Amino acid sequence: MNTGMTKALVTGGNGALGSDVAQVLREAGFEVHVTARDADKAAAFAAMPDNRGLSAHAADLSDFDATKRLMDEVGAPLGALVTTLGGFLGGPLSALTEADVDRLIAVNLTSAIYTVRHAYPLLRAHQGGAHVVLVSARGAVTGGPGSALYSAAKAGIANLALSLSQEWLEDGIAVNAILPSTMDTPANRRDVPDADFSRWPTPREVAEVVAFLVSDKARIVSGAAIPVYGKS
Repeated sequence: MNTGMTKALVTGGNGALGSDVAQVLREAGFEVHVTARDADKAAAFAAMPDNRGLSAHAADLSDFDATKRLMDEVGAPLGALVTTLGGFLGGPLSALTEADVDRLIAVNLTSAIYTVRHAYPLLRAHQGGAHVVLVSARGAVTGGPGSALYSAAKAGIANLALSLSQEWLEDGIAVNAILPSTMDTPANRRDVPDADFSRWPTPREVAEVVAFLVSDKARIVSGAAIPVYGKS
């Protein structure tokens, strides 16, 4: 691999959005690293023909020490970080169990906090500044019945980006959040079969917004929470 390329890390890179972000960043000339939760998923992702040239790492990002080991594997300097890892669990708040709460907070919020915590030295080491994009969700600003915990966790992501954009200002690290609505994925089509899918943004369209935010053209953009709703 060309070590002269700017290095990018996409957490949850084997997911619906993460895989498109990884592909778009590779097309833009980045050396792209992605994460999957376990070694089998990382190996399966790396073996797919479309993913040649991507480096896959296994890491449980809800584990503080495992996230630190991931960053040691990826290595400095890191020019771009995109946190696509997340998960949804709907239903009334009164029906959630303790395990549900722990799992949803861990995958959506804790993982992002640990990731940026341990990525900071790698990002700071990148000459000319670095870019971070945290994936929040539309519900972070709209809320909604049946998604209270998910929306609260994603609101935390948006505020994390806002706070870090100020904390890391003098380090030259731009931090932004994107707020996708429901995206046009096979899983979402199955879950909402009567929806007008043409109104949903595709993962590729959202990935193109991410690519802009980690480019030099967006070097003056930091602290934003950017809606990516399509026509929905």
